[in-house]
Amino acid sequence: MPKHNSKHKNRRPRMKTKKAQPKDVATDEAIEQILCECLTEIPFVEVDKVEQRVIADPARPEIVARIRVRGQETAILAVVKENGQPRLVREAITKLHEYQQTYADAYGLVVAPFLTPMSTRICRQEGVGYLDLSGNCRLNFDFVFISKTGRIVPTSKKKNFCSWYSPRVERVLRVLFLQPQHLWTTWDLAMEAFVTPGQALGVKNQLSKHQWLEEFKEGFRLSRPDLLLDDWSENYLPGRSVERVFSSSKSVVEIETMLASVCQEQVIPYALMGFSAAMRFDPLLQYNRVSAYAASDLSKIISALDLTETKGKGNVSLWVPYDEGVLRGAELFEHVKVTSPIQTFLDLISLEGRGEKAANNIWENFIKPKWTPQPAAAPAAVTAVAAAA
Repeated sequence: MPKHNSKHKNRRPRMKTKKAQPKDVATDEAIEQILCECLTEIPFVEVDKVEQRVIADPARPEIVARIRVRGQETAILAVVKENGQPRLVREAITKLHEYQQTYADAYGLVVAPFLTPMSTRICRQEGVGYLDLSGNCRLNFDFVFISKTGRIVPTSKKKNFCSWYSPRVERVLRVLFLQPQHLWTTWDLAMEAFVTPGQALGVKNQLSKHQWLEEFKEGFRLSRPDLLLDDWSENYLPGRSVERVFSSSKSVVEIETMLASVCQEQVIPYALMGFSAAMRFDPLLQYNRVSAYAASDLSKIISALDLTETKGKGNVSLWVPYDEGVLRGAELFEHVKVTSPIQTFLDLISLEGRGEKAANNIWENFIKPKWTPQPAAAPAAVTAVAAAA
């Protein structure tokens, strides 16, 4: 490790000496102390000062750490988020790129009480650092590389919530996602989702607890679909559905057409899923195999399509869904049903690379726009009624 000037050997930044305790909510004091503790472990790094944003200003990052690396001045820009779900981390990275237009050669850092594995992967891919309030971090810039893992993050409350995603709960969530602007009563939501009113109320209470709902006199609806979908996808278990793999000499188009035909004739609930569904949402996406859910005995499909089961890769995957709610909201594309954008997102987001990219495209173009408030159409309706009269 390089030698450094002895007059700076014992230099420490001005900060509180009491060890920071993990907190559920990020505070500037805790962040400053934990960040300084990380940096001062590197002998050739000096922390000059840490500037905290006192007044809310979109043009400035929450924290700017002025440091010297081997005598050269540089800065670390930190964006603080209330949690480390992927959606918020991407927002933070976008802000960091904007700030870096003003702060030349500054290093970006995302800070949150905890960060999910997917979030840390996103940070690494985008070339920014990350830090949680337990001291887990990764910073990589100007001869500096700091990586700390394994420190306990207080996630007991989150774990209780994570185990909550049962098939019945997911039925309710799918209904909420499929009708973004609808205001629900507990009774109506239960009837639509095929659950009991008590189960619907339990879902409503849990979502309210996490501040993911907004309530009105007429009913309630999701207010933060992004955070809910991130949390759901982090805990979604595709393995609950049973996959069987087959081979076929037919083309993808032929297999899909025949599958749709036999399922329609035999009244078998089905939908193309995964990349087979994603191709309908993004025509530029190419995929050379067929993946589909089929909620029935597969024997009729296997016979009609003349499929041969294989233990190898094959080119046809048929999945028996763990719950028929998986098929809720299936859409028709050129006479073939595909899973809803929500279900397609859930099936793809955990697949690194192409899967994650396809899922994010679906979010940006087919899910997120539906949550944009629509202008009221009441005046036009009144005019139409008046004209009819």
